[in-house]
Amino acid sequence: MSEKASSRWGGIIELQPQQLIRVAVLGFVVGIVTWLILLFMRDVALSAIPCGEATGANCTVMTANTAGIISMLVGGVAGLLGLVKLGAYRPIIVVVAAIICLWPLGEWTHGLVWFESIAWYGILFALLFALFSWLVRPRAIAVVLLVVVPVVVLIRWASML
Repeated sequence: MSEKASSRWGGIIELQPQQLIRVAVLGFVVGIVTWLILLFMRDVALSAIPCGEATGANCTVMTANTAGIISMLVGGVAGLLGLVKLGAYRPIIVVVAAIICLWPLGEWTHGLVWFESIAWYGILFALLFALFSWLVRPRAIAVVLLVVVPVVVLIRWASML
C-alpha cells in the first residue's frame, strides 16, 4: 500500500543543506540588487519622467511605485537566472512565489534608513527563496501547487495586517 501511495505522489526531490544555503545566499544577493535597482530607478531614471519638474506627492508616489515594480521584475529575472545556474529544482515557481509575496516591499521599507531597508530586502529575499526552494521538492506539480499557493496567500494576507 505504501509503495502505491509513494508512486502516486511521486516522492520528494532531495535538497542538500549546502544547496539550501546557496539558494539563501543567492536570495540575499538578489534582494540587495533589487534594492539597488529600486534606488536607481526611483532617484535617477524615473525622477523626472512621470511629472517633469513637478514635485507633488502624487508624482513621488507614482515614481516610487513604478520603480518598485521595475526593480521586482528585474530582481526576479536575476533570481531566476541565479537559481538555474545553481541547479535549483523548479526555479520559476520559487521566484514567482517570492516576488508575489514581496511585491509591496518597497512600500514597507519606504521610511526606513538605507541600511535597514537593504537589510530587510536581503533577509526577506533569502528567507523566501529558501522557503520556496524547500516547498517545491515534491515531484508531483499538483502537490507543489497545493502547498505553495496557500503559503503565498497566507504570507500576502499576513503582510496586509
